[in-house]
Amino acid sequence: MKKSSTDKLVPESPGGLPTTYQSRQQNGSASALGVGRHLGAFFSWPWLPWALCLAYYVSQPPLQWPIGGWISCVLFAIGVHQREHLHSDGFSRRELLAIWSAASAMWLAMLQGIRLAFWPLTAGWIALSLYLAIYIPIAFVIANSLRRRFRFSLPLSCGVAWTTCELIRSYLLTGFAGCTLAHSQTPWPVVLPLASHFGGYGVGFMMMLTGGWLVERVVEFRGEVRGEKARATEDAIAMAKDSEIKQRLPSKSSRWDRFFHSATSFTIALWLSSSILGVRARDAYIEGQKPIKPLGRFLLVQDMMPTMFEATQELVERGWAQYERTTRRAAQDALQSGPVDLLVWPESVFAGTAPYMIWDGGPSVPAQLNMDREKLDVVYRNLSLTHLAKLQRLTKIFDGRPPKFLMGTDVWNVHDGELERYNAALWVEPDQRVAVAGVGSGASESEFYAKNHLVMFGEYIPILSWIPGAMQALGLGELASGKEPKAWRLANGTRVAPSVCFEDFVPHLMRSHVQRLIRSGKSPDVLINISNDGWFRGSSILDHHFNSAILTAIENRMPVLVTSNTGITAWVDGDGRVVKRLPKMEAGWIVAEPIPDGRVGWWAWWGDVPARGIAAIGLLPFISWCIRRLRSRAN
Repeated sequence: MKKSSTDKLVPESPGGLPTTYQSRQQNGSASALGVGRHLGAFFSWPWLPWALCLAYYVSQPPLQWPIGGWISCVLFAIGVHQREHLHSDGFSRRELLAIWSAASAMWLAMLQGIRLAFWPLTAGWIALSLYLAIYIPIAFVIANSLRRRFRFSLPLSCGVAWTTCELIRSYLLTGFAGCTLAHSQTPWPVVLPLASHFGGYGVGFMMMLTGGWLVERVVEFRGEVRGEKARATEDAIAMAKDSEIKQRLPSKSSRWDRFFHSATSFTIALWLSSSILGVRARDAYIEGQKPIKPLGRFLLVQDMMPTMFEATQELVERGWAQYERTTRRAAQDALQSGPVDLLVWPESVFAGTAPYMIWDGGPSVPAQLNMDREKLDVVYRNLSLTHLAKLQRLTKIFDGRPPKFLMGTDVWNVHDGELERYNAALWVEPDQRVAVAGVGSGASESEFYAKNHLVMFGEYIPILSWIPGAMQALGLGELASGKEPKAWRLANGTRVAPSVCFEDFVPHLMRSHVQRLIRSGKSPDVLINISNDGWFRGSSILDHHFNSAILTAIENRMPVLVTSNTGITAWVDGDGRVVKRLPKMEAGWIVAEPIPDGRVGWWAWWGDVPARGIAAIGLLPFISWCIRRLRSRAN
């Protein structure tokens, strides 16, 4: 117990501050924001994390209300602000558990479509959701430490903490870069031009900076900082004679504080104004340049092929025939306006029941095939004939004007007695549809892009993938990953670069592909993603995936074409605007005629280096904690 300035006994908390002071500060944010007592409960602990996660959930698919992303930023800033004057430097375990519980519920709801793909993925869905939920309490801890120990401003603390966590989860455990704050804004492309310079991380940072700035301004307007907060601070200092407690209390505003407040306001105003004016200027420029010659005519076909776990040979053949019929209708429609330059089918669909096989004709036979060389020779020739027959069936559809083909398929590459199976995008030229390659000749072998970034729990399972035969026991094949990006040229000179499945979920991978192709003299003009999202039964996972394609277009300033089994097939321009898209779970086609973008943002030059710099600042609390631990052990 301590005596107050009026010599009355005031209960003391374990941290040394009077409990009445704590209560006043815990309720201060709600009153400072001008909300009522009942509504204010949602702006304070323990309900605030649930309100934050609810706002974040509605900002993402399936609802996709962009305003929810901004509300979650404000709520995060309120949560950090409420911690400023409490007795403890950090969060209690109970508080962190409450935040993690709310975040877990949010991620489980947001990613529930994963469980629809395959029964083992139910465990993967739960594990991934619980893992991703860790980052919100970590963001709170970082922001609180930057605010209290390092005297960062509220907006900067929020922006640094959130960006640090988004960057880390984009890399750690192969990376999960979806469902970020930037993805919440895809319906509002005017907010996103900054992504061409700083990636989606830059957009998320500025949204958090704005949320913190709004909270700071409202609190000041209500008089807390200038009046009540100053009086409460002086009162607490008078009662707290312990120097350690004085060190924990917020310092009075200084010239540097005012400078950073002004700089934050200017940065936010510059960001919003430049985004709006830049989009308007771009629209005016495009309008003045019309008509613009398109980069080509691309025929994107969508239908519904059954996935491997529900497919029989009959169902797969029926699905292939459906794609053939839809392609015939699409070709009839497209050819009325001119020739088609490229036909695109989704991931895995072209294979049907027969993968595309390459064999060097060597004497050794891979053990996985469980056959002798004579039988392998027969299998190879049969697969080659089947491959040729499929190409000829599609070629006939175009009445003597066949385009080049970009097809999603499985590739079996047998060489030196080893078998490598790839999830691939197959590039087929017209002269590769008239003959079958001789064994080992490679005379008319098609080029293919082998998927570089495999999906955890879908194409490999940690630990199980290292155990021989474990994947086959679950009905999954062992896939190899490719090493190089590919780009191919159309007849008109346009270069297209493919990605497969969720590779466009990884922004640094897509940037790396583009830059490596540019350095090799094969700069792409159009990015094409082929996917098979039929696994997810039309759930919001398809929308999450599509959001990543939109952000990829903005970051790389290139049109992106998406062809996906069951959807979402779409044409996105370099500004992230959806020119055309097909509904989920319906057959259809898009004739895309993208135009060259011509712009290059700073993202192409430095990638996520600025985000890494921010993350380095965000890790200061952890580094400081490690140093304190080492010193305490030394003492």
